[in-house]
Amino acid sequence: MDRVIVKGLRFHAKHGCHAEERLTGGVFLADIEIHVDNSLAAKTDDIQQAVDYVRVMEIAERVFATPQNLIETVAETLGKEILNHFISATQVDIEIKKLAPPVRFQIDYVAVKTSIERTENN
Repeated sequence: MDRVIVKGLRFHAKHGCHAEERLTGGVFLADIEIHVDNSLAAKTDDIQQAVDYVRVMEIAERVFATPQNLIETVAETLGKEILNHFISATQVDIEIKKLAPPVRFQIDYVAVKTSIERTENN
């Protein structure tokens, strides 16, 4: 299985459960790995037969623009949106990092990873 990978996609967004997070927002990084058979795209050299990584970034931009309490929700929504848009995609692996979250501990980031596989429903 082939993959299309978008790594380190950065957004300023207002995800979080705490008032400060919703007010000022924070920086998020998304790593997206889309499982797909690239053989037809490679053979035809046609972007219409491929997973267009620019379109993937536009989908992510739209998903990140809607504040959510949990980055788990953001990851699942993003994965489902990608599967809905790209019929040839069979699975999406996503990691979302919230950089320097407003907590009393000193950490680089918190993150969630999820894998969403195509089903009959998506």
